[in-house]
Amino acid sequence: MRILVVDDDDTNRLVVRLLMERRGHEIIEAESGETALKALSDEKIDLVLMDLSMPGMDGFETVQRYRSTSQHLPQIPIIALTAHNTQDYRARSIAAGMNGLIGKPLNVSSMDHVIELIQKTGELDDPRLV
Repeated sequence: MRILVVDDDDTNRLVVRLLMERRGHEIIEAESGETALKALSDEKIDLVLMDLSMPGMDGFETVQRYRSTSQHLPQIPIIALTAHNTQDYRARSIAAGMNGLIGKPLNVSSMDHVIELIQKTGELDDPRLV
């Protein structure tokens, strides 16, 4: 899969890159909401891992903008990747247009599970997504 990793922290992007590349995935990185929107318009992306707390345009606003302007396109799964692993953040993520939430530090088995479900079912609204 081609995975867009959006996080303002270089170390966080590096960790996700290394973990996902070891599993054979291609990683595209964005350090802000603005660069994420550009990547989403310029690249073929299969999955987005979106940090929620970024300066400027946060993950919630980034996803809302993307979803509102891409309604005519196939919908890309977007998973929040955040240290704020609470029910409130999960609900806000879903309301913003994301398909689930995985807490930081990254739970690799949860990430593998999400990728496997997306690859097998192609479903974005599968209740088994995190």
